[in-house]
Amino acid sequence: MIRGLILTLVLVLLVLQFLASLFETALYAGEKIYFDHNDLLYTRGWLYYFKWVVKPLSAALALGLVLPTLCSCCCGGPDRRFGTCGKAFPSMLAFFSVVLTALWAVIVGFQLRNDEHTTVSTLFNNTVSSGVFVYPLGDGFSLKNNCDAPPFPQIDHGKTACRLLKAESGMAIACLGLWALTFLMSVFLFCTVRRGNKIKPVVV
Repeated sequence: MIRGLILTLVLVLLVLQFLASLFETALYAGEKIYFDHNDLLYTRGWLYYFKWVVKPLSAALALGLVLPTLCSCCCGGPDRRFGTCGKAFPSMLAFFSVVLTALWAVIVGFQLRNDEHTTVSTLFNNTVSSGVFVYPLGDGFSLKNNCDAPPFPQIDHGKTACRLLKAESGMAIACLGLWALTFLMSVFLFCTVRRGNKIKPVVV
């Protein structure tokens, strides 16, 4: 019963993760299209390309893990056809979830650092000094930034671009939290399967 409950929670988390990652990927693509269409400048560092890898990868892996999890829930336990027998499935789930947690943590870490690349005050000073505003699409965008504060109201499409960047940052934090919870559930599932194998009676 406990195993079934954990599998159900894992299934819910993976579905939410797939939807969140898919939305985050679409939002990131939409930002680029919006910026290019309106001739808005934005950074293109290594993190910019790193996001293009992690976001669709997160959605693909979440979707790929839904099938064996769903089969396990419907069958009442691990299913051999999908390699989910015994400890194989919890181990696989834990591996992928911890890897994706680490990858999302890199993205979120750059968004939360509040340094010269992400804070509005520095961005505003750079805009005044250079006369050109460069959006930190490839550097991360802090949720503490205020879209109603300068320079966003003074520049074309500033408020909309700011809201898009904040939405992307918020969804990235959500994806990180979902993968972290999935990892915890995989550990609980592993412990449950291990305990069940220990107390399973031997049939002679």
